[in-house]
Amino acid sequence: MRLCIAAFHTAGSKLRYVVPAIALVTAQTVSADPNLAAYYTTIGREDFYNSKGAPLKSVGAVIQQDRANFHRFGRRHAGDETDPYFSNQAMRAMIPDLVRAGGVDRYLKTLLGNGWQGYSQTWLIQVCGTPGRVTHLRIDPADGDGYSDC
Repeated sequence: MRLCIAAFHTAGSKLRYVVPAIALVTAQTVSADPNLAAYYTTIGREDFYNSKGAPLKSVGAVIQQDRANFHRFGRRHAGDETDPYFSNQAMRAMIPDLVRAGGVDRYLKTLLGNGWQGYSQTWLIQVCGTPGRVTHLRIDPADGDGYSDC
């Protein structure tokens, strides 16, 4: 009986270190950040119109045009930052669907619904997903009022 209690005591002291380690690894896995990248972009007049001059009516289409202007045409604003995903035309083509899957700040939806307002706007774009796979984008105004998360 004494041997059994000693074995339990030894195992119990090892468990004292194993259980917190397992809890730490589990917590890190559960709270893994799905935010793959984030960048600020300044949306100017030319971003609200497609290459043929037609006005764009969705935030996804505006972001797609902004990234084409940035990567393909070299039309950059002072507030534009690069991104690690949308230099590729196939990835840019996915932007409207990625925006629909993620979401847009209500203020920006309303603003775009009224057409271009005649001034540049800076937006925060959050690229969300799992390593190696972009699943959605979150779009917020870069006004510091707080941002939604992936």
